[in-house]
Amino acid sequence: MSQNLTQEEITTLREFKRDLFNLYWERFGVFYIHVMPHPKLEIGKRGLLNAEKESGIVLVFGDKAVKVLDSKPDYLFAELQFGSAWEPTMIPWDAVFRIYDKFQNSATQLRFLQVETVPSAEETTPKPKVTKPEVTGDGNVIRVDFGGKRNE
Repeated sequence: MSQNLTQEEITTLREFKRDLFNLYWERFGVFYIHVMPHPKLEIGKRGLLNAEKESGIVLVFGDKAVKVLDSKPDYLFAELQFGSAWEPTMIPWDAVFRIYDKFQNSATQLRFLQVETVPSAEETTPKPKVTKPEVTGDGNVIRVDFGGKRNE
């Protein structure tokens, strides 16, 4: 599964995840979605915290945990409750990794897609080399190099 998917396969996978979500929404009272980090994932002001930036976040869906719900072809928009705060959440279907019900009678693990990002201008611009002052003179002078590795 390391090969790249065609646009048609990506669209089919997104549709499948959307249909699966709709099935869980209709059939289960409470269910969970494991969402992996993704550039287009938005969780209100909260965002991803600590280990969530690496392993993703599990979101709860149910009548008391969701205020607004809107399913689109590329993403799911919902207002979800985090503690006492409601956060607008946009979940790209590409970031959905698992969907399972409360008692795990039904669990589905899916392929999530990482979007290849083009490096920003700051990352591609070479950093200027810092010149280090040379110490000259006779005697017992100890030279200490506080810099990192030299690329010479």
